[in-house]
Amino acid sequence: MFNHILIPVDLAHQEQLARLQESARLLIDGAGSITLLYVDPITVHKEALMTQLGEDQYAEHQREAEAQLQSLSESLEVENVTMNVVTREGSAHDQILEYASEISADAILMMASRPGLTDYFIGSTAERVVRHADCSVFVIR
Repeated sequence: MFNHILIPVDLAHQEQLARLQESARLLIDGAGSITLLYVDPITVHKEALMTQLGEDQYAEHQREAEAQLQSLSESLEVENVTMNVVTREGSAHDQILEYASEISADAILMMASRPGLTDYFIGSTAERVVRHADCSVFVIR
């Protein structure tokens, strides 16, 4: 079906990995590639946080996020698929759309909302991605 799938992930909610993994297996075409994308929301207010955290703590935060993303990538078990990991900074929906375009993703696979939110609404990030993406978008509830 698809050769290159972009999967934006929320590192605070890794329990969603099983649903993403199963969906990716259904969507990927043979020996395709999957890119896990983490958009660091802390950087939206980077300057204010730098004064509170300091450069060392901020750098440590970035290293931890990258390590978690790499660990997630290694735990995803999809046969014959090349796994890539990318971290970006800024607004989640903007970065997802921009990066999907940069890599010419065939599809975006993402969760609808964080656990605990009402099941009747698609989260604002997913909604914006669905509305503006140039490729197919699959939203898991």
